[in-house]
Amino acid sequence: LNSYIHKYTINIMREEFIKVDYKKKSIKAHLNGVGFKEGDFHIIYLASLNISGYGETTEEANELIKATLKDFCTNLFTNSEAKVYSILIDLGWKRNRFFKKKLETLSETTFEDIRKEFGLPADTVVNNIPVAI
Repeated sequence: LNSYIHKYTINIMREEFIKVDYKKKSIKAHLNGVGFKEGDFHIIYLASLNISGYGETTEEANELIKATLKDFCTNLFTNSEAKVYSILIDLGWKRNRFFKKKLETLSETTFEDIRKEFGLPADTVVNNIPVAI
């Protein structure tokens, strides 16, 4: 799992994709993470998978989100192939018309949505964190 941190305010989320190879039990993905500080903790949140990682530093949050993603993928493959796709579709992903192993989403989640979900003040600094797995 590799993640790359770019600091700038999020206005529009970019298109994300997940490519599932069920036979190899592998996932390749480009995801949009949101990084922010809540109290004393740094949080990285992946809205399209509804998972997060946190820590006292950005590095700790990054390590926890990597571990959480690894656990998510491992647990995902304990299911049948149909159930794997069903779980991802329930999270808002859609199968690509031409490449059936590829799922896409154009997240309509805004930072306002995240701010409300986490109860954050309006002046919270936000970082876009693209994540590749």
